[in-house]
Amino acid sequence: MISKFTSMSAGNNLAPSFITPIFTLFLLSSLHAPIVEATRHSWTTKHDARHLIGPIGSPFGFLTGGVYNLTVYDFELTLGKSHKKKKRVGDRGTDDDISGGIEALQHVEAGFLLKRFDSESDFSKFYETVMEKPSLCAFESHRSKDFVSVDHANRDDDLLEVDDTFEVEFDDENQKDKEEKAVGINGVYLSMNQPEKSWKPKSPSITHAFSTPGDEGLYILLFQLCPRQGEIPFGLEIRSSFELDLVLKNYDSFGNASYLTAGEMPLPGMYLYFSISYALCFVLWATNIRNIRQGKEPIWVSKDAGPSSRPVVHAIHHLMTILLGLKTVTVFFEAARYHYIRMNGHAEFWSAIYFTMSFIKGTFMFT
Repeated sequence: MISKFTSMSAGNNLAPSFITPIFTLFLLSSLHAPIVEATRHSWTTKHDARHLIGPIGSPFGFLTGGVYNLTVYDFELTLGKSHKKKKRVGDRGTDDDISGGIEALQHVEAGFLLKRFDSESDFSKFYETVMEKPSLCAFESHRSKDFVSVDHANRDDDLLEVDDTFEVEFDDENQKDKEEKAVGINGVYLSMNQPEKSWKPKSPSITHAFSTPGDEGLYILLFQLCPRQGEIPFGLEIRSSFELDLVLKNYDSFGNASYLTAGEMPLPGMYLYFSISYALCFVLWATNIRNIRQGKEPIWVSKDAGPSSRPVVHAIHHLMTILLGLKTVTVFFEAARYHYIRMNGHAEFWSAIYFTMSFIKGTFMFT
């Protein structure tokens, strides 16, 4: 549609009635554009009734040496209003709250899974399948090894500081090696089935380093409540609440940490190269226009031009000067945005500048 309007403006004089809707369209697009893109951020949900939540964050492509870290804060489950007795699952208050937690774990198992997919469309198919058939469990291969707490006596003792931090551990090195080798198939799993260790106010975490080339690929983080007996009992509504601190990073060929997904790691240098190229074109073009207007010899002339004919500067040439200037600045800020995402995992300030310049460029109907 944009190219259509551009071609029309070259041959006809567009009426203001066409300009106003176009300007409004770009304005709305700018307002709805995601200003922040990061691979090191927090993610929060409250009282979410979905049994499958995903994707959490952005899909991320890991290379060999990449590191994934997930920390969960304030995890709790809440029995919905449809239940006869509304109980807060995971609260450390009364015995009724604890029994509510035990009741939830008798029907479901909860966990986070970082799972590999061939593509985002492959995940979409998986998501639709699980939503249609809730009995399917994404972390099925981990369930036999997962300890699920169903003991009313499992109450945390504030006097014991040794278990204030909880991390996933393996019983022996052989089991750990087997788990690491199967990451590409089974994913990286964090169990939330031990309230005394992983529920509010505890903060369970898991860290995994992708050490083998076979585990490289596109990974997506998801959370699921898997029913223990095929289906969640009718009328039992379980809501999930938690806050996540998510860190996803790779390492480049120089050993430097990069928070960019595998496919985006070359982008900072690539966009910087293009911004320099556009800047060179802008200088040459502007210099040529200035020479022509001042009656000097232009930098280049057409081979078909006669000795008596001289080039003439029209309004469209000045418009192209603005185009090159905006293109140069926009691509440079995009290079800066990706650079700071690579360094820090987020770039709110540079993202805001980039999208602002993209909007200004769009108002001129430039692509």
